[in-house]
Amino acid sequence: MEEYVETAIENGVTEICFADHIPFPDGFDAEHRMALEDLENYIEQINVVKRKYRQDITILIGIEADYMEGYETYLENFLSSFQFDLVIMSIHFIKKWAGGQWVFNYEYTRRTLKQKYRDYFNAMIKGIRTGLFDVVGHFDLVKRHGFPVLNYSQKEVKEVLDAVSKAGMSIELNTSGIRRPINDLYPSLEILELVIKQKIPIVFSSDAHQPEYVGYCFDELLNHLFNYSGFHVAQYHRRQLVTHKLAQPEDELFVP
Repeated sequence: MEEYVETAIENGVTEICFADHIPFPDGFDAEHRMALEDLENYIEQINVVKRKYRQDITILIGIEADYMEGYETYLENFLSSFQFDLVIMSIHFIKKWAGGQWVFNYEYTRRTLKQKYRDYFNAMIKGIRTGLFDVVGHFDLVKRHGFPVLNYSQKEVKEVLDAVSKAGMSIELNTSGIRRPINDLYPSLEILELVIKQKIPIVFSSDAHQPEYVGYCFDELLNHLFNYSGFHVAQYHRRQLVTHKLAQPEDELFVP
């Protein structure tokens, strides 16, 4: 954790949130997430680095909580048992696909691309409507290169954005896709424009699975975002949302 924090400080990041993957019952998908017995140690480790670096950076305790239909009660009990600053909702599995299939392997299901996109966003809407989460993570993770989401699921995307707005949530602007084969933001710039028009606040995320990726492409992203007006950044503490207008370079408070 110290390596992540020190990289953030070096890159000029003033606030960082750790958000490891939530444990699932019965060892489901154990290879991609911590075990339940690791949670107290996870929180304690974050508190240790919070104390050590309190003069240098704000450090938040978060969790990435997968939504999958049928786990609502488990999620509600889990999230009420720990004091998080931020809970990210992600969709990695779709219950109706064979074996609750991992979204990256969805080509093995016998469904058209339009059906797969639709299934993904319909699952997202269900997750949002539970009221259990603060942020929608990697919004269009299901997308495939050369097949823009809005060409297939414009209706579903609008429904998701309406649900996010109604729930008072924010959307993660995730740069990790730029360093992956998809070579794109999550969500895409086309969807991001719709997010901004709907005045939904954004959380910046590098989704850094290694310390060197903390703040990945943030400078380039900020330079691009200055082209938009009405852009609001989300900030959380103990799951309470505060929004700030993105400062322009000429603004007195802007810090490059």
